[in-house]
Amino acid sequence: MNQPVTQRYAEYRQIRSDLRESSTEILDRAVKWFVLLFGDLDAETITYSHIDDFKKWLSNGRSRRSANCYLGMLKSFFGWLARRRYIVSNPFEGITLYKVTQKKFAIYTPDEIKRIYAVADNLWTLILSLALCGMRISEILNLVVKDIDFENNRIKITPKKDTPETWRWDIKDYAEAYIGLDDSVTKLLIARCEQLEEMPYVNLKPKFWRRNIKKRDAGCLRQRQRNNPWGNFNRDFKKLLKRALVDDKRFHDLRGTFATERYKSGYGLKEIQYLLRHSSIQTTAIYVRNIDEQHLVARSGKTFAEYYASFLV
Repeated sequence: MNQPVTQRYAEYRQIRSDLRESSTEILDRAVKWFVLLFGDLDAETITYSHIDDFKKWLSNGRSRRSANCYLGMLKSFFGWLARRRYIVSNPFEGITLYKVTQKKFAIYTPDEIKRIYAVADNLWTLILSLALCGMRISEILNLVVKDIDFENNRIKITPKKDTPETWRWDIKDYAEAYIGLDDSVTKLLIARCEQLEEMPYVNLKPKFWRRNIKKRDAGCLRQRQRNNPWGNFNRDFKKLLKRALVDDKRFHDLRGTFATERYKSGYGLKEIQYLLRHSSIQTTAIYVRNIDEQHLVARSGKTFAEYYASFLV
């Protein structure tokens, strides 16, 4: 019996209750846009041409990486339809994703970090220090006082539940872990916690905490906002870089800098994977390969001076 896409999707969402909230938000948008573009077609009538047109539509005003994300989630839904025999064949057959260039992550030099610290206030100093200990931005912004083991100089990354003072937050890959701290970072945490009053979040401004609690109580605090309760964090970080006269780099590159320094210090790939809390060692290998490539390029650059520079007049 033919059924419209939205009805089949409602069934899919009910059965696939195991999907991460971030995944369902992406898929919700993909299905919504598909229906707006073509109408609520019977699932059996959707063809390769519909998917190909949708692929082109997605690339208009979005990065190829984002378009691929929406296509990938939609492909899994149509694959489920095919396996359940709701459709004769998967219209995604033959559709290829956009090729995306793998960008090199940047490394902050010691001088750049020194300049950033020089213009940072106490809160930014703490946030930068935690990033240089290997923490993700979502982990830093969802850190609460009880996560900190002051005596043993470590932080435990734990999920959060909805309480009067906190909102629900899930760890990436659902993996609890410890973050080791230096004495100086622990002192920064102690000083910050002494300044906190009613809110438990260590690295948020009170106005952000109150805003997100209000949104949570109204039922409109989305997963993206729980991961980044600061809001315009990247904008504010770029302002900090500008004041420090540091080239535009990502906050996430501080994690890459952490990995680089550990690799140079002799840490192995598996050890760095553990410290970065990657579920796949292939992800960690991207960091290490980038470091090795930088060394190789630097060595290659010296070849001219070694063999040919004497020929120049």
